[in-house]
Amino acid sequence: MRSTFINELPISALPRKTVRARTVLMGDGMATDRVILLKTGKARGRDGFVYHARHVLNFKEFLALSAYHTPVTCLQECELIHIPRQLIRDTLAGQNTHTWTLARGLALDHLMTQAAS
Repeated sequence: MRSTFINELPISALPRKTVRARTVLMGDGMATDRVILLKTGKARGRDGFVYHARHVLNFKEFLALSAYHTPVTCLQECELIHIPRQLIRDTLAGQNTHTWTLARGLALDHLMTQAAS
């Protein structure tokens, strides 16, 4: 997912990490306490979705679930930015406290619809 919302976050001081190709970034039970922004590189989810620079990895799972289910693997060297859940939550709820709950509900509904088809 690409989003101007993510670009507006104060991410300059957030942790960054560079990883090699074939590194598994998330999935199989990793807690959704943070989301990963792919600053550079390319990665692919087990679902076949290919992520490019400036994509947020598994954002729906981050919002809806307590653990990531879909593994994402680097296709080449990638630079990552780790964004904590609380920063996303505070930013979404900044204008309206119901926004966080609504976003989580919509993400869960979409994941359930995907699983049913």
